[in-house]
Amino acid sequence: METMIQQKQELVRMIESVNDPEILLAIKNLLNESNFTDYDKNRLIEGALKSEEDYKAGRIFTREQVIERTNRILHK
Repeated sequence: METMIQQKQELVRMIESVNDPEILLAIKNLLNESNFTDYDKNRLIEGALKSEEDYKAGRIFTREQVIERTNRILHK
């Protein structure tokens, strides 16, 4: 079992290797508890609204299409 210090050191190493600003922002928001609830709520609402727009516009995939696309991506 890792000690708290070891866990923190591992997190620092992991964060230092991240090059995606969106991931860093998500980590920052997660660690900042007062913003996490609002951040999480807003992301869920935004995703749901976009999904509704996509559905109404017919931008959806069948299960078979999803499987086919996933297989193509994984087997490149």
